[in-house]
Amino acid sequence: YLDRDKIPVDWPLIIAANHLSHIDPAFIMTATKRPVSYLSKKEHFDSRLRRLIFKQVGVIPVDREAGGIEGLEEAIKILKNDGAIGIFPEGTRSKDGKMGQGKTGVARLAAMTGAAVVPVAIRQTDGVWPVSKRIPRPWRKFYYKFGEPMYFPEEEANKKNLRRFTDEIMGEIVILSKECEEYWESKKIIPRMKKFIQRKLK
Repeated sequence: YLDRDKIPVDWPLIIAANHLSHIDPAFIMTATKRPVSYLSKKEHFDSRLRRLIFKQVGVIPVDREAGGIEGLEEAIKILKNDGAIGIFPEGTRSKDGKMGQGKTGVARLAAMTGAAVVPVAIRQTDGVWPVSKRIPRPWRKFYYKFGEPMYFPEEEANKKNLRRFTDEIMGEIVILSKECEEYWESKKIIPRMKKFIQRKLK
């Protein structure tokens, strides 16, 4: 986890990240020093085991067919009580690793509650638990990079401003993602340099 010290520990917080794997919420929960509730579509609660686990970790069911109103109201309640919400603005996992356009729900929550939004870039977790696999591969490396808190500006929360703030959040995630890739490449090049030097010294 890179720069997780940027996560506020004592006021309303929204963690906004790109989404690559089923396991992303669990990793984010372990990175923070406070409970984080996640919104998840109600279909994920069909299994008794999932319902039990989700209830224990504070996952909030969302009925998309009904517009997700109840889930949104529950998220607002948590934030107004200085809690933390995790959200994937894209609305679904990426199938190819590329980032999609963010939905404006994250900006709406920030505007309604005054919560800080911490952008997070997630890299390589699709290798830890690929969509096509039933069992995770915990030995695979992954990276999370946390950005500086962002706040919805003091302006009307209209469609245009919500879209702009959402795009700013997604833009920060793109920047953080590139920094993750640079970090990953730097880690790979060090062993190659050591081997090169050792060969030259022989």
